[in-house]
Amino acid sequence: MMAGSIDIFLDWLDRRPASHRMGLLLLAGGLTAFSFAPFYLFPLLAISYPLLLLILFRSQRFPEAFFLGWWFGFGQFFTGFIWLSSAFAVDTRYPGWLGFLAVASLAALLAIYSALATALVWKLFHRKDTGIYAVPIVLCFTILWNLAEWLRGHLFTGFPWNLAGYTWGFSDIMLQSSAIWGIYGLGLLTIFLALVPYILITGRGQPKTVWAALAVSVLIIAGMIFYGAGQLSGPTKFRDDVKLKIVQTNISQKDKWDPAKKADNFIKYLKMSKSRPAEGITHIIWPETAVVYFLDREPSRRYLIADMLPANAVLMTGFPRIRRRPELKAWNSFAIIDAEGRVRDIYDKQHLVPFGEYTPGFLHKSLSFLGLGMLVDGLSYSKGDGKRTLHLPGMPPVGVLVCYEVIFPGAVVDKNDRPDWLLNITNDAWYGDFSEPYQHLVQTRVRAIEEGLPIVRSAGTGISAVIDARGRVIKSLGLDRPGVIISRLPVKQDISTLYSRNSDWIFFGFVIFIFILNILFQRCFLWRRTVLP
Repeated sequence: MMAGSIDIFLDWLDRRPASHRMGLLLLAGGLTAFSFAPFYLFPLLAISYPLLLLILFRSQRFPEAFFLGWWFGFGQFFTGFIWLSSAFAVDTRYPGWLGFLAVASLAALLAIYSALATALVWKLFHRKDTGIYAVPIVLCFTILWNLAEWLRGHLFTGFPWNLAGYTWGFSDIMLQSSAIWGIYGLGLLTIFLALVPYILITGRGQPKTVWAALAVSVLIIAGMIFYGAGQLSGPTKFRDDVKLKIVQTNISQKDKWDPAKKADNFIKYLKMSKSRPAEGITHIIWPETAVVYFLDREPSRRYLIADMLPANAVLMTGFPRIRRRPELKAWNSFAIIDAEGRVRDIYDKQHLVPFGEYTPGFLHKSLSFLGLGMLVDGLSYSKGDGKRTLHLPGMPPVGVLVCYEVIFPGAVVDKNDRPDWLLNITNDAWYGDFSEPYQHLVQTRVRAIEEGLPIVRSAGTGISAVIDARGRVIKSLGLDRPGVIISRLPVKQDISTLYSRNSDWIFFGFVIFIFILNILFQRCFLWRRTVLP
């Protein structure tokens, strides 16, 4: 019955024109976006990716194969990044439709990575029997797709959002292997598992191959569960000398920068931060640009902060920093202010958001030439000096990540001066409450697992959280809720993780291993086909 249904479907695919196939892949790519937070519909991957390969090998020419992959990628990125359009609804300078145009433009560019990966797979195998070569096709696609994700995360400043491995974000257990090979390595396992149905469909004439694929899938899942459960077998340990108070005021993005409301907003932070001496608070944490005053230049504001702080406590907050001479420059910054109103240290964000915080020079000129200068007008932030660890007496060394900086695997700490914990201050109010805050939180949890370090997350409208070194959320405050989190600081792992020591080299080693396995499988299989009757 099942085999008959599959044959009917495959026959139907054979009769579809190229335009229908591309439309089907546009839909399939869009569905994959719902495998990520907050939906986690993982089975959609096991439908969409096999469908991509089934349609791919019905194309006759390289350009057609390229555009099949492009449409799949466009659907995936447009649906997955639709939350970006919310920023245009917040900023009244732009019409709302421009947000969807911006998302479509980004999706069109990023889909090139997907198109190249799929087209290369087609080039390698389009003259071969897909039934016989089902496993090599899957292994090759797994390698190329994840290499494309790695390139997407690094080229042109990188945008490693919604990488395949994040589909396991619903389970602390299944994320734990990222401590070994990072999120890119977890993506290799994810794409392979998603493509097992393709092997079952096309390899039906090879029962041993089918059973082997099923057995490997079971072993992968069982191994991930066994390793993850072992990593999470112990309870979270906390430091006795650090007690945090994370303040989430839930001030909307429009109100935040309203000149008539900025004083009231500042007072709201002060009131919510007030603590009794008996609470023993040592660190009060405000989110990215919580204070819209130039704190380093306004001692009167710092004195109000000092009056609020308990003795020996510090405030850790985001704020905009500006310098007027010799030229006007601004930074998206973070400051530590002590109980005497002194600025003890400042960190300037060094990985800026393209178009959101700066515009590449050549694009600025091009858009202005086309009459679209309104998209890039205004003061851009300057890049900070680089990643570094902040050291203060009485405070464990901390690495600061301002918003977007936390999404980059292997680039969140100073490797020559590793901190004991990470602090991620962010402002997700730009992007609504559809999916971005949940996906941002998952990426933060994975950075904690990769680095073996606890991460404290402070978000203006949510989701604020205390995350231990295994990626477990100890305490959190949900979206659009004012409130505070009071918690001890979790300790870092006793032994540094393999990923923190080797970064993405283990991922590349994993890729080479799969490549060699693929070659051996093909040679062995071809030998059997040639020698045996």
